[in-house]
Amino acid sequence: MTPFFANYCFDPETEWMKEREAHYPKATMYVHWMQEIHRQVKQTLDNTRESMTRYYDQKATDQPSIDVGDLVMLNAKHIQTKQPSKKLSLQLYGPF
Repeated sequence: MTPFFANYCFDPETEWMKEREAHYPKATMYVHWMQEIHRQVKQTLDNTRESMTRYYDQKATDQPSIDVGDLVMLNAKHIQTKQPSKKLSLQLYGPF
């Protein structure tokens, strides 16, 4: 007894792995139409990704290399302090 039969009281159909001939020609036409739509959408997304990459690469700067032992400043944007106003607390902590 398989686990599937124990849960659902029947064995699954295994004919789905074989190619079947379509009984309805409109279904075949619809499949080809949908495949063409997916191909066009994929091409559009690839073109958009390439153009966005080119735009980003024009504006991007290289990140500074930070090695062990270098002094850095810590941004205090997400650090909670006991100051009554965030405006009065430090903006940067460090150097660390």
